[in-house]
Amino acid sequence: MLRFFYQSKTLWSSILVVSVILSVFVFPVFPESDSVTLLKIGFTLIFLSGVMSLERFRWPVLGLSMLAFILSWISDINSWIFLSEVSRAMNVLFFMVVVFYLIRQMATARNVTARVILESIAGYLLLGLIFSVLVAAIMQHDPTAFMMNMPPKGPSSSDSSSSVPLYFVFVTMATLGYGDIVPLQPYTRSLAVFISVSGQLYIAVIIAMLMGKFINNDKKEGK
Repeated sequence: MLRFFYQSKTLWSSILVVSVILSVFVFPVFPESDSVTLLKIGFTLIFLSGVMSLERFRWPVLGLSMLAFILSWISDINSWIFLSEVSRAMNVLFFMVVVFYLIRQMATARNVTARVILESIAGYLLLGLIFSVLVAAIMQHDPTAFMMNMPPKGPSSSDSSSSVPLYFVFVTMATLGYGDIVPLQPYTRSLAVFISVSGQLYIAVIIAMLMGKFINNDKKEGK
């Protein structure tokens, strides 16, 4: 029974990673008319698998995920601006809660397992999704926030509005700095710095945590 419970947890962690990878790297490539619906489906899978990946506090997080799920689809169907903004805020809040509990589970895990590694990947990608939602909102409401040196989209282009914030966020988190999207306002520059520092700190902390668990396991096995 316990073995099945563990395997199901690993399965849900795998589904979470796949869902986030699709939402970040695959769905934004499609034309905007298709990518919006695909992202809604991807976020729905993240809501479900994110809750099921948690060991504790499932029910409060489940309520939050259901609220985010309902608002996400209703705002898309009715095209209500206010409801769309509330939906964005709920998505950010849900992703933040899931990232927090994933980090907590990794910190309390005794051994480095496949599930722990999957959770570390999911946490990093979810962190990027959090920032991308914020950047997308800024780009929509403040056209002067960023300068984008990008070629115009042709009629057959698959570039979508969701791909630009995702691209900017993950390039910034990786500290690549291509320079094709430049923050112009003081608050967007501060946000870019915060995104960069957060991405590097996450990697440093998680790698240190995993390495520490590996070393402790080796010492215990040596005894």
